[in-house]
Amino acid sequence: MTLYRGVNRIADHEVLEKGKGGRQVILLNNLSSFTCSRERACEFGDYILSLEVPLTKVFLHCGLLPGVLQGDDEFLVIGGVVDVRLSTI
Repeated sequence: MTLYRGVNRIADHEVLEKGKGGRQVILLNNLSSFTCSRERACEFGDYILSLEVPLTKVFLHCGLLPGVLQGDDEFLVIGGVVDVRLSTI
């Protein structure tokens, strides 16, 4: 599934490799927050990280438990090395 994360300082992420077209390989924290809405991610930073996440790495999402993670279409994703596309708003 495609998920998005808004960030202000890409330098705060450990970039392992830079590719063409905004592609980067970065190291995520153990648990990171993402959203399924690009528009929502724009509210949280000047840069947007987009990535394809396998369902096995989704720890918790907004529709899983009633009353949990409401409002931001939030997904908690298990971290590690990921391939992302970096774009600006």
